[in-house]
Order: sequence, then structure tokens, then C-alpha cells
Amino acid sequence: MQVALVHDYLTQYGGAERVLEVLHRMYPQAPVFTSLYDADHLPDDLRSWDIRTSPIAKLPGAEQTHRLWTPFYPQIFSGLGKMIPAGTDVVIADSSAWSHHAAPRSADVPLISYCHSPARFLYGDRDYLGAARMGALRPLANGVFSALRYQDQRAAKRVTHFIANSNAVRDRIRRVYDRDAEVIYPPIDSERFRPATNVQPEDWYLVVSRLVPHKWIDRAVRASTAANVPLKVIGSGRAEAELRAMAGSTVEFLGELSDAAVVDHMQRCKALILPGVEDFGMTAVEAQAAGRPVIAAGAGGALESVIDGVTGWHFDPADENELVALLLQDRVWDSARIQQHAAGFGVDAFQANIRASVDRVMAGR
Repeated sequence: MQVALVHDYLTQYGGAERVLEVLHRMYPQAPVFTSLYDADHLPDDLRSWDIRTSPIAKLPGAEQTHRLWTPFYPQIFSGLGKMIPAGTDVVIADSSAWSHHAAPRSADVPLISYCHSPARFLYGDRDYLGAARMGALRPLANGVFSALRYQDQRAAKRVTHFIANSNAVRDRIRRVYDRDAEVIYPPIDSERFRPATNVQPEDWYLVVSRLVPHKWIDRAVRASTAANVPLKVIGSGRAEAELRAMAGSTVEFLGELSDAAVVDHMQRCKALILPGVEDFGMTAVEAQAAGRPVIAAGAGGALESVIDGVTGWHFDPADENELVALLLQDRVWDSARIQQHAAGFGVDAFQANIRASVDRVMAGR
């Protein structure tokens, strides 16, 4: 079976890119179509892939300015769809916004969208847009978004089958596209995070994230400062300077670390803080695979990935005082129970469910 993979842009390494890695492991001969590619911000393994980019990738510095291309992505991905070679049996779009626009030339070729979410900025997601602080640019953005929503709705009609990464996203797909979706949770390599020996938690909290506004890392920084508890922040991004400016003396910014160092920190932290409303929240499950609880904003995918009171706590994202109070709690958690829960989100289950879904789609052609 000839498979083609489509991804929004390969300019950063996050949850969606980890899903793409597993999809490519399943279909190693599949070409990967994407708008932009920046090898310097991705694992070395990806350099051996057959990655085919859009024409804008040839422009100097384009990979550093991917947000500026937002009004043009529907056309960019429509063009990528025309690049998918004849003889392709199925296209799998790993989409957080645009990949499902890459419909192949032939309507007989199924297009499966593994959907991390319909583009949150297009559909008035307050948890996403509330962090952007567009100010005077909002009226212009609203006009652009209106046109993009129309194109997005048209593209969604071409999708043969939607797969959502959580029930929260399935509900969003139904609301936005009036389409049903199968739920397949993202793949978590739980064994990589499981400690080889018993590791005692240390007295500090952890955030692992890109430092961008819609991740709401400022909630964790302010709450840790107010509670006067140690917080280590792993990651980098355009919001870093602002976060450093508001941080108290107990907050330490570690920048980008190696995968091994991230695992080590997850195994030793008191708890991971997930301050933003996530579509699913792979980092939360990774921390649980390491045996550590998660203090998560009580909405979105965290309602499915974190069991309140058992593998962590949920807090009201609109009430930072509630987060402060949880940071001051001193509770002994059942690490084995937490790891047991995380094991249910494994790579093997993801691959088996994806293969079964693809087989059903192909059988229904």
C-alpha cells in the first residue's frame, strides 16, 4: 500500500511531530509533504526522510516566519495535494490546522485526517486567542479568519475520515465541521520515561513546553512565584523574555534540553504543571509514565489524560489562586498507579488502532 503523509510545518518539535514520527515508523517509505522544513530544530533522524516542501520553503528565512504565511496556507496545501504522486493509495494528514487541505488530485484516493484540533485560532477558541493579545490587529485578523474559515470548511468536506486525538477534539470537530470522528489517543513511549530504579521526588515543580502565549506558562510562573515554591521551566520560545520578567527567585529557566535530560527531570520532579488547556497533552502522560502526578488546567484533553485525585489534580484555569493552593499541598502519590494509567496510552495501541482505521477506510472505497 502506497501512503503519503502530510504535516503542517516541520519548524519545531512538539507533540504533533512526535505523532508524525510514529506514523512514519509505520509507513517508512511514505513521502512527507509539508509547507516548511527547518532541520536545525528537529531530531537528526528526520534528515533521512523523503520530505517534500512547498515552493515557499525555497524563500530565504521562510521557515522562521511561518505565521506570516497564514492567509496563504489553504492555497499552499492545495498545491501540496497536487504534488502527491499518482499511485498513492491513501493520504494521512497529521493536522493541527492546515494539512487536511492537501487533498490528492483523484477523489478516489482517501484522505484521512489525524486531527489534533481544527485550527483553534480560526474558531474563536478563547483559551488560544485569549493569550494572543492582538489588540488593534484583531479587526484585521477577524476579516482574514472569516475567509480562512470558509476555505477550511470546504477542505473538511473532502476528508474521507476524521480521527481525533481526544474526545475533547472529537466534540470540536463535530461542532466546527458537523462531522463525526474516531478517537485514537496519541502514542506515548511510556517505557522511555519509566525509571529503572525507584526515584524519590524532589521538592520542585516542572513545566516542559514551548514558551508561546497559548501554552499559558505565565499561569505556572505567577502561581509558583506567589506560592514561593521552586519551579523549573524546560523549553524556549517567543514568550521567554516576558516570562523571565514576571518570574520570582524560585523560578529557574533551563532552556531546551536533550530528551534524556527531560526524562530525568520528569522522573525527579514533585509534579508536572500543565497550565494551558490542551487538545490532549502528551507531556502530561509522559510525566505520569515517569510516575509523577500532573497538576493540569481542568479542561480539554487533560480531563481524559489526568485522573483528578488519582494521577494528579485539575484546577480551574480561570482561578490562579486554586493553582497556588495546589502547589502548597504536600501529598504522597501512588507512583505505580500513575504509571499504570499512563501505560494505556502506548505506541503499540496507537499503531494498532491506526492500522485498523486505515484498513476500514480502504475497505470502504
